[in-house]
Order: sequence, then C-alpha cells, then structure tokens
Amino acid sequence: MRNKAWLLLPFLFILDNNSFSQDDPEFPKGFVMHAKLHNGMITTFHSGADLFVGGFQLIPQFTIVPQKLRAGVIAGVFYASQQWQASAGPTLSLKLKTFNAGAFGSAANIHLTLDHLWGTKKQQMLGGGIHLDLLNKLTLGPTVHRDYKLNTWWFQFALGLRISKKEKITEPFNN
Repeated sequence: MRNKAWLLLPFLFILDNNSFSQDDPEFPKGFVMHAKLHNGMITTFHSGADLFVGGFQLIPQFTIVPQKLRAGVIAGVFYASQQWQASAGPTLSLKLKTFNAGAFGSAANIHLTLDHLWGTKKQQMLGGGIHLDLLNKLTLGPTVHRDYKLNTWWFQFALGLRISKKEKITEPFNN
C-alpha cells in the first residue's frame, strides 16, 4: 500500500486550491478546440525498419479545473503501413507552468497530456506528451504512445493550432 501512495500525489496537486492563480489566463473555464498535424515513427525496437506515421487530429476539450486541468476527446486520421486509418479516444491536459509576460498577460504554458486511443486496425494506445502552448494559439511538442495490443511504440511530434474562438474580455471604463 505504501508504494502505491505516490499515485495520489498528482491528484492532490490538482485539487490544491493554493496552487491556482486567480489572474492566470491559461486553461480558462470553458471550451477549446485544437487542430493538430503530427508525424513520426512506429517501432518495435526489434525490426530492421521503422514505419512512418503522420496525420491530422481534432481535439475538443472542456476545462474541468480552471487554470489546471482540461478533458476531452481526440479524433483523427493518420497514414501508416501504406494506408489511411483512424483513431479516437479520451484525453486529459494538465497545465504545469505559465510563462508570464508582465503587463501583457501570459506568453505561454507547458502542459502534459494523457491519451487513450483506439485505432481502426486494432490499435490500442496509451501515452501522452509534453506541449508548449504559445500565446494560447499554437501548440507544439513530442508525444509517445504504447500500442499494447500490437506491441509497438509510436514516437511523434505534433504542431497544433487553436481553431475555437477566444472569449473576449471586456474591461470596465475608467471615469
């Protein structure tokens, strides 16, 4: 039991109200959608050749814990093994750090993602990545997924663009 106690630490960190900054604009309450391009390789580490993989994903998410955690789904198509295939599944994003730009607000954030994807050719993948979100508009970063059904590893790099509109903030006028 003592060895498994460390599994609770991330949840305690997420729920710690003192870790939230009220003026942090990253991961605001509401909806966000990204469109991502990704490419990389599929490997078993034992075969002589690794397969190229590349594709496109749509990722709608809702904020569950403001300034900290979003949940949603991933749906996409990819090209591997000389054919087009599809995958879909749930995803979580946990914000680790916000980079502030002084009076201009925030410039970026770093967040971890955790995904579980099912593919059209019996793929069952669990993994995630670390992403840099620039200006709450552009995301980029590496991902690693383990296909535990087909015994392969997927190493990719993703580049995403926020396609949902940002909520406009109206500031009060000074008299």
